Amino acid sequence: MSRISIPVVSEEAALPRSALLAAVSAVRAAATVDELPLPVEIPVKRAKKKSSEPIAPPPKRFNPPHLPQHYGLATCALLFLIVSAVGIEIGGHYWSRHVLAQQPVVQAQPLKPTIAGLNLTVPAKQLNAKLQAISSQPATLTVGDQTVPISPDTIKSWLQVTTNQAKTEAYIRIKSGAMEQSLNEMANKFSKAPINSVTVPEDGVSRVVVAGRNGTALADPSGLKAQADQAAKTVMNGRGLAFNGGGLTTVPFQSVGPEAFNKLLVADVTAKKMWAFQNGQQVNDWLVSAGKPSTPTPLGEFHVYAKFTVQDMRGSNPDGSPYFQPAVPWVNYFYQGSAVHGVYWHPLSWFGAINSSHGCVGLPVDEAHWVYDWAPIGTTIITHA
Repeated sequence: MSRISIPVVSEEAALPRSALLAAVSAVRAAATVDELPLPVEIPVKRAKKKSSEPIAPPPKRFNPPHLPQHYGLATCALLFLIVSAVGIEIGGHYWSRHVLAQQPVVQAQPLKPTIAGLNLTVPAKQLNAKLQAISSQPATLTVGDQTVPISPDTIKSWLQVTTNQAKTEAYIRIKSGAMEQSLNEMANKFSKAPINSVTVPEDGVSRVVVAGRNGTALADPSGLKAQADQAAKTVMNGRGLAFNGGGLTTVPFQSVGPEAFNKLLVADVTAKKMWAFQNGQQVNDWLVSAGKPSTPTPLGEFHVYAKFTVQDMRGSNPDGSPYFQPAVPWVNYFYQGSAVHGVYWHPLSWFGAINSSHGCVGLPVDEAHWVYDWAPIGTTIITHA
């Protein structure tokens, strides 16, 4: 690096202001260090030589001791400013040329392209027509040997629509996971849970009160995911969709006893008797009056879904005539309008002898009270013939 040469002046020298400004301007005008005019010459005005003739002493004035001469101090200050300015200019040029030039250039990363078909931009005025074309395209789902159509509303549930701020463009996107979820829900409707065989002791005799039945399930539950991912790329075309959920596999039933239930009520409508089991053990039994032949008690495995301490009951007889029974006590509904409840309008000899209800299982009032207190909502009730 070249050196800047600045002549030293005596304290008595008077430095012209225009000359100093010209020197600073020359430094700043240089584009690089190499173009800097070195040495920088700063013209100074030499002090006049002292005359040999005696000079009359100046008039006395107050001067603090050791105070530098006024013009000498100003000259030093200006020289300091010049040197500082030159240093800043040279340092800045060096930094920009040698240091910044070595910094790595960060390239802007290109945006990851979106998958074709998953996103679609349309003019806002064409949005409804495009949604109609997408949702009304033919679409089916096949599971095993059964094929069902996919509704336009289901296809619409896969889409998400947004617009730009000016409302001039609409963006249609496929919701993440929506297609796979709805396809699995549709396919699982072809599946059937197995019905376990239930055997219970009735008066010391083991009876199969529920016949077992095998169930079905999707052979490959994950197979629709790959199809949904692929279809998401073409659904915007509106050219049709066809999904195959694969075959069904058999789910075998199991044989269980009362121990499979926390609490269990079993009613034999032919024997006109009902048993209560808790944790596999019989805890009570009663004679009942079930539905008459024209309004039979529904048979199967059910659960208590509603309870009332007392309720007015009304409905229609098989001949269409209405019936009304007020203040029926201790009501436990298990299937539609059928319930286990108390009966106060028949004598005790009626129970275990005559089925006369409109489908309910009737008990004497005190025994119905026991059932009401013992069986919470959700208790399993099995009725069989």
